[in-house]
Amino acid sequence: MLSALILLIFTLSLLIWPRAVSGAAASSVAYCLHTLVPSLFPFMVLCGFAVESPAAAKLSRPLGLPARYLFRLPGCCAAPILMGLIGGYPAGAKGASLLLSRGLITREQAGRMLMFCVNPGLAFTVTYLGIGVFGSPGLGWRLFLAVSLSSVLLGILSGLLSPVPEPVKEPPPKSPPGALTRSVAGAARSVLIMCAFIVLFSGFSALLHQSGLFQGAVRLLSRLGVFTPQQWASVLSFLIEVTGGAGDAGALGVGPGFFAFGLAFGGICVHMQALSMFSEPPISTPVFLLCRLIHGLLSCGIFALMGLIAPLESAAADLPAAAEAYRAGLSGGWMGGASLLLMCAAFLLMVPGEKSPLAKPAGSLYNFSKCNLKE
Repeated sequence: MLSALILLIFTLSLLIWPRAVSGAAASSVAYCLHTLVPSLFPFMVLCGFAVESPAAAKLSRPLGLPARYLFRLPGCCAAPILMGLIGGYPAGAKGASLLLSRGLITREQAGRMLMFCVNPGLAFTVTYLGIGVFGSPGLGWRLFLAVSLSSVLLGILSGLLSPVPEPVKEPPPKSPPGALTRSVAGAARSVLIMCAFIVLFSGFSALLHQSGLFQGAVRLLSRLGVFTPQQWASVLSFLIEVTGGAGDAGALGVGPGFFAFGLAFGGICVHMQALSMFSEPPISTPVFLLCRLIHGLLSCGIFALMGLIAPLESAAADLPAAAEAYRAGLSGGWMGGASLLLMCAAFLLMVPGEKSPLAKPAGSLYNFSKCNLKE
């Protein structure tokens, strides 16, 4: 009955506000072509190649010690953990699903990787937020360090009760040929699924704003007196979706501490995306959400501590013209994004499907919804 009611409500909403939904979907498609596809696709390929190719065995030697003694995970997890820190939200979860599908880690170890390997990545934090939103690359680097350090700390805490894995004494089995082909195919599939989720949640966010539910929730939460209405609106946007939250928070002029929390938490869209990479998630949803919340609070605390140690001059929330040009140059333009997206679709038509049911990657979920608080 609940599912039928939700289906009926959303069907009626789409019929009542079709223009708002289509506008939000168009904005999300533009974001995919301009920023997401050009910046994230290469990292997705690298993450898959780090697991599928013999490079994983080579990288596990110098990076295996931190993985084993800091996070209590096998050395083969080192490369996916590194890619998860710098490559964006889907990279770490994708690496964990690949390792699990190949039998290199256990379900318990894959679950522990999901506790801390869900991070915004370097390009999104420094380029999009630091330069694009704040006009300050230094602030972007500070946000990236706060989120990354809190992720490392959470990873250490998650492995305290686990034993140190034994080093692999026997050489790992040789990977079958075609590692690059499989890596590109997996990344292409992930990018296409990312774009589908982007459009879906952009429309969902538009419906929330058009129906007044979002504004009503902001007014209700504002009675608590903890945050201002603008800050509550930013928090709610971050809880729903991280990029839409970043856009709303930048437009509303809230402090960068809210960005530190929102980037680490990730939003429900990213949570669904990370868990959907597994046919059966290796971690329970309440535990995963608790880890996301702890990650957000740790990131916010570390960012505040950085401000006390080395204060940073406040950057303007408006987008400078130079920063806009610089960000446009880094994004590669809509033509490059469209080309990559078409290449992904064409590549999937030529490559046979995955045999393993575990390798079902999905990508980051983004939208550009704007909060209206004029009421």
